[in-house]
Amino acid sequence: MITILRAIFRYSSSLSSPFSFAKVLHFTMASRTRSQTADSVPTFHEQNLLKEPKKEVCSFDNADIAALKTSGAFPAGAMIRPFDREVRSDVYSDKWVCFLAYPFLIGLRYPFPTFISRFFELTGLSYAQTMPMVWRVLVTLDQIKARHMPDLCIEDLLIAYRLRSHGSSRFLLFSTSKDPLILKATKNKDDWRRKFFLVKRDSIDKGFDLPVKWLTSGRI
Repeated sequence: MITILRAIFRYSSSLSSPFSFAKVLHFTMASRTRSQTADSVPTFHEQNLLKEPKKEVCSFDNADIAALKTSGAFPAGAMIRPFDREVRSDVYSDKWVCFLAYPFLIGLRYPFPTFISRFFELTGLSYAQTMPMVWRVLVTLDQIKARHMPDLCIEDLLIAYRLRSHGSSRFLLFSTSKDPLILKATKNKDDWRRKFFLVKRDSIDKGFDLPVKWLTSGRI
């Protein structure tokens, strides 16, 4: 900074106007501020997949984010973006990834267990487009695997479920039998769509491996 000021002073000394130094300094500092601001503002792109975006305005505010941080749901270094009502859950960015709050409300932590992570690797789904019933099924099966069936793998889901789209490019697991493997997994409260937040990719493990865009079709 001192070097910059010295250069500006030498340049301004050669100018006739007594106000040249102040003008040059103002211009230089303003340029640096604009550059820093441009770098700090994340770029989001709209997929426009939400059928009723006005009903899905984010309600997961800064108080919720603070509670999430203290809960240990993410490692200490995770950078969570402050609450912003203008950002939709279907935006995409190569620097930020959207998470639903729901999986953390039912006890998950990031990074997710290997069994659950394998599901997302296999399907290519984004976390934010995955409906609560899917998370409930995955958590239940992960617990069954840990306690009773260590050989259970995510490919075994093919026996009991099919992946289906369900409005606004969100996905659920459709039971192949009239008797679902996991009972009462399909019941949802409407507000889950509005509870989401964004995490900087380079602040979490394998953040750059997570999908950038929502899928618009998918099957397992």
